[in-house]
Amino acid sequence: MRRAASLLGLGAIAFGCGGASSQSGVTAYLQLANAQFVPGALVPGPDAGVDAGATGPAIHGVNFLTTKIYPGVENLPLSGDVQEGSSVLIGLANDAGYWIVPTPFLDPQTPNNFAFQTKMSFSPLTPMGNQILILRGVDAAGNIGPAQQFTLDVTPPIPTGTLVITLEWDTESDMDLHVVVPNPNDATMPIEIWSKAPVGLPPRVPGNAPPTKDELAAEIAAAGALDFDSNAACVIDGRRQENVIYTQPPPSGTYTVRVDAFSLCGQADAQWQAVATTPDGQIVSPAIWEATDADTRGNHGVGAGRLAFEFSIP
Repeated sequence: MRRAASLLGLGAIAFGCGGASSQSGVTAYLQLANAQFVPGALVPGPDAGVDAGATGPAIHGVNFLTTKIYPGVENLPLSGDVQEGSSVLIGLANDAGYWIVPTPFLDPQTPNNFAFQTKMSFSPLTPMGNQILILRGVDAAGNIGPAQQFTLDVTPPIPTGTLVITLEWDTESDMDLHVVVPNPNDATMPIEIWSKAPVGLPPRVPGNAPPTKDELAAEIAAAGALDFDSNAACVIDGRRQENVIYTQPPPSGTYTVRVDAFSLCGQADAQWQAVATTPDGQIVSPAIWEATDADTRGNHGVGAGRLAFEFSIP
């Protein structure tokens, strides 16, 4: 019965919205896995053709890992559930089209809710800035429910800054960037920036008064910071990139860049590349390595990882 209802729902949507298309959706900025493409923008309100008075089912849960994406990113998981829904419409506002995603599974934790899951990929041509992600539930009769909207921040693949250190890799593995940076307060005690210590703040000196709110904000702004822990614990986000970024002039001294293969997440290997762009615009020669199972063994804490390169800032 559930399978028949799901197919009926797709048929109703095809009739009411102009039909699922044989087009692959390659012209759309948003690409979804295991979904049908429909030309024409998806809208959130009752002022355009795909709306049916919002009499359809409501979406009660939407799950995705990050609202910060970059053009060309692939396979970001997207899931959720819809009450008594046979499918979900998903698209970016003002895109070339949207997608029909079926809801084939009953959510065991929520009665009468049916779950959907897909993966989002974004075209390399996706415009920078804010993009609105719209989701709307659909029932078996083709009634379309109210919209859920989320703002996505589309940013350049490699961010700007006075100093940017970037790690990229090619498979859905968990690689971690570690950068040992100079301590502006004590040259004998360098600071390591990594996923468990993402902001490179100098250690507090015992006995000194804690900083004020404004002082702490200034210290954080001046420190280098890790922007994202990609594929953490094999929860795949599709980014496969991590950056340590200074937005203000970085401290003088030696910087050590290491790459820790935390887990291959079932992949045979992962080829990574690390590179740094210094304040004077110089690009430190990229380090490239193919991580295998042997690289995943041992300590994964402070000091972990294979040495990629070192460089100095006068």
